[in-house]
Amino acid sequence: MNIVKAKKPRLNPKIPTASMADVAFLLLVFFLVTTKFDVKEGLGLVLPPHSESGGQKVKIKQENLTKIKVNSRGDIAVDDQIVTPKELEQIVSDIIVENPKMVFVLEADRRARYEMMVRALDRLLAAGAQTVSLSTR
Repeated sequence: MNIVKAKKPRLNPKIPTASMADVAFLLLVFFLVTTKFDVKEGLGLVLPPHSESGGQKVKIKQENLTKIKVNSRGDIAVDDQIVTPKELEQIVSDIIVENPKMVFVLEADRRARYEMMVRALDRLLAAGAQTVSLSTR
């Protein structure tokens, strides 16, 4: 006589996923806590206070103005003479020795790279320029 054995139902192995959300949350917290975020700083400038009436307009004598231009190619020019950033610093410090009341107008072309304008501004401040006006064309 043949005895037929009843087959046991096969259980499919399952991975318990009840704590998966907890593990994912802990990993997220771990990476947020241990990651160092790079903080970009802007330009450290002291701006004049805002006035509703548009402020006072100050007339500056032409001999107290020096125009520094940054063109779209990134060239720096002092009174229409192209100079390197290092030369700019020397020229500005010489001008300040001659005339401490000199106002420097830094004019950057709208298509110029931001880096070049900042480099020119840094050289102006390193040379000791106290009064700098920023302008765009």
